[in-house]
Amino acid sequence: MNQCEIPLVRTGDMDADVLVVGAGGAGYPAAFRLAESGRRVVMADPKGELGGNCLYSGCIPSKTLRELCQISIRARRLLSWPGPVDFADLQRQRDAVQQIRFGQHQEELREHPGVTFLKGSVELLGKGRARIQGPEGITEVSAPGMILGTGTRVRRPDFPGAELCLTSDDLFSFGAPRIELPSELAVVGGGYIALEVASLFSALGSKVRVLVRSDTLLRNVDPELVSLLHGALHDFSIEFQAPVERVESAGGRRRVVYHSRGQERTVEADAVVIAAGREPVLPQGWKRTGIALDPRGFVVTDEGLMTSVSGIYAVGDVNGRAPYFHAAVRESLVAAHNLMAGNRRIDVMDYGSVPVTIFTFPSLAYVGITASVARRQGIPTVVARAALSEDSRAQMVQEREGEVRLFFQPGSLRLLGGWVIGISASELINEIGLAVSSGLTARDLAEFADQHPTTNEAISKTARTLL
Repeated sequence: MNQCEIPLVRTGDMDADVLVVGAGGAGYPAAFRLAESGRRVVMADPKGELGGNCLYSGCIPSKTLRELCQISIRARRLLSWPGPVDFADLQRQRDAVQQIRFGQHQEELREHPGVTFLKGSVELLGKGRARIQGPEGITEVSAPGMILGTGTRVRRPDFPGAELCLTSDDLFSFGAPRIELPSELAVVGGGYIALEVASLFSALGSKVRVLVRSDTLLRNVDPELVSLLHGALHDFSIEFQAPVERVESAGGRRRVVYHSRGQERTVEADAVVIAAGREPVLPQGWKRTGIALDPRGFVVTDEGLMTSVSGIYAVGDVNGRAPYFHAAVRESLVAAHNLMAGNRRIDVMDYGSVPVTIFTFPSLAYVGITASVARRQGIPTVVARAALSEDSRAQMVQEREGEVRLFFQPGSLRLLGGWVIGISASELINEIGLAVSSGLTARDLAEFADQHPTTNEAISKTARTLL
């Protein structure tokens, strides 16, 4: 593909109403909304494509592989399909899906002529001014409004041999060289990317070992939910309190040297994947604007997504508040609405109803106030739960492990939050999240006729246990 088939125009100096830095989920929704309202918008991104890391190297390619893997797992289990999966075929399909979405975004650009899209890196010259350097030269832009949606990048630890390891970018980036399916894989990390990679490659047939520095997985997730997931991850091994000291070459393979129980230990594998978190990407020259950062290096914003400087907004992963594409899209629109209102806060981001899914086998999803959060904040709850073993769709595909658990306010039975572990978790959590956002009660959920036969029926069934 000739990346960015939209013509890149040499514009010279430009005046605009809003400059959008970054063209991922944090950028283009705002750019399109502002253009639809008549604002002059310049949007710039060094990739020259819309979609950001999610499309280029994250959600879309990784979940494409997961969906295909899920199909193969069910075919083997239910239809005696012999397998194994051709990993090269999966990678080709991954690239094909990315191509489709790149083309889709290009069409969206054509439908929004009020957005001037420039491929290039952005340097902020101060409040309201920026320089964009791209293949057509340098363009200076003046714009009273700015939206920073520059995202995050993979964080590489500093132990010796880190350069010998793969990252999620190597596994999923568009146009990345094809890799062979490793017979043995070591994964360093205990967060969601580490677990998703381990779960995916284990399901594809690799022998996977996960090394976790601390004594827990998913440190920001409810511990009880993590415990449920840990008990359901049967297909790969996890070793806790195993900090990696170094990685070495070992005759075409990799040797990971780590400490465990006070002793130096080693594990060899065909490949090592580092999944040690992500760090914010700040535009060059950000200090000239006066925006404030938090202690982790993320841009500080209020509930309307404005930074410490009026007229400058930071949305998506770069503010560190909810590092998910769907959250970035909503944040982007919040920022656009407030810019359109003359920097008055007429719209705010509701972080309490943003659903989160960990795409392992099985999946885990949660939203709102769950058990540990309620206890920590002293919030009383009424708990309802239903096992997925009784769900018709779970029975159809023989994936009966898991549960739906909902947390309600005593008295009113208003839904505060919930979680799902098991089949269709990523779909069910959307209905639960909408109910949390809308202030629905157990009776509201119980009286809704969820489609049969779908796993969504477990939501109304769970609510009915309280009535």
